[in-house]
Amino acid sequence: MFQVASRPAHHHGAVPEPLNLAMSHYQAAPVAQKLNIPRRLARPSFAEPSRDAITRIDPGLAGVPLEYIRRSLAGNANQMLTALSLLTIPSSLPCAHLPPTIDAPVRPSSQTPDLSAFPTHVLAILSSRSSSTTPTIASFADRASMPASTTVPLYPASALVLASHCALLPSLPQGLPPNGRRAALTLPIIPLTVPSPETFPLLHAYLHTMRPDTLLAALLPALASSLPQLSGAHGSSAGSNKLVYVAQFSSDRLLRLAHALAGAALQRGGSQGGAMSTLMSHIKVVNGLWQNVCALGVFDAELWGVMDLAWEVILAAMTKVSEGR
Repeated sequence: MFQVASRPAHHHGAVPEPLNLAMSHYQAAPVAQKLNIPRRLARPSFAEPSRDAITRIDPGLAGVPLEYIRRSLAGNANQMLTALSLLTIPSSLPCAHLPPTIDAPVRPSSQTPDLSAFPTHVLAILSSRSSSTTPTIASFADRASMPASTTVPLYPASALVLASHCALLPSLPQGLPPNGRRAALTLPIIPLTVPSPETFPLLHAYLHTMRPDTLLAALLPALASSLPQLSGAHGSSAGSNKLVYVAQFSSDRLLRLAHALAGAALQRGGSQGGAMSTLMSHIKVVNGLWQNVCALGVFDAELWGVMDLAWEVILAAMTKVSEGR
C-alpha cells in the first residue's frame, strides 16, 4: 500500500517563508520552551510536484503552468463537491476486507457534473508512526503488512489534485476507465500511510477546496464565528500560491484572537491547568496537520500561512493563560 516513507523530511531551504507575525506584546518563546513546543513550524526543503505524474494523469496538461492547473482545479471545487455528494462510498473498511477497488454507485441527478469532477481513487489512511518533530515522507504501504483487525477511514480523492500539490507523494496507480454508463464508478483503493491520520481530513479537504477560511476555523474552532469568510476576491486567487486570505490579519487582530482563544479555553477548562490542556489539544492538531503537509510535500503558501497563524495565536493564548493575564 502507499505509505509515507520512513526517511525524515529535511528542514532547511525553507519555502514558503514563515509568516512574519509581530506578536511582541506576548513573548511566546518562554512558554514554548517550557512546554518543549517549537516556537515556529519548521519548513521542509522545497520540492516541485512531478510534471511527469501530472502528464500521466492528463497528457493534455503537458507544458501547462502548474499555477494555472491549480487555479483551474480550485475553480472546479464546487463541481467536485457536487460529484462527491452523488457517490455512495463507505467512510471506512476493515483492513482484513480491503479490496483493491470499490464500486461507488452514482445517484441519478438532473445536474450531474462532468466526469472529470468525480474522484479517481479512494485513499485508505493509516499511520506511519512518525516523530512529532521529524515527519516521514508519504508512501504506499504493503497490503500484506496491514493489521487485519484495524479499520481504516476512506477518502475519495482526485489524482490530479494530489499530483498538482503533493511533491512527495508517489504517482498513484492508473485509475480505471469509466464504463460509460455512470451508474457506478470503479475506484482503486490506495492504502496510504501518513504521520497523522487523525488530521488528514483537514488537509484532504483543503487540497480539494482551497478554502483557507474553513481550515482556520477547523484549527481554531472556538473562534470560528469571529473569523472572516473567504470573499469573492479572495476566492478568485485560490490555487495561486499567494498569501491573500491570511494577509488580512493584522498584528492587533491576531492579539485579539489570542485574547479570545485564551478566554474560551479558560471558560471550557475551568482552571489554568484545564485551559492549558485545551490549548495543547489545539497545538496537537496543528502539529499533526504540519506533519502531513511536510510528509506529502505540500508547499501552498496560503496553507502554510494558515498553519503559522493558528500556531502563533495558540502560543500567544498559552502565554496569556500561563501568566494569568
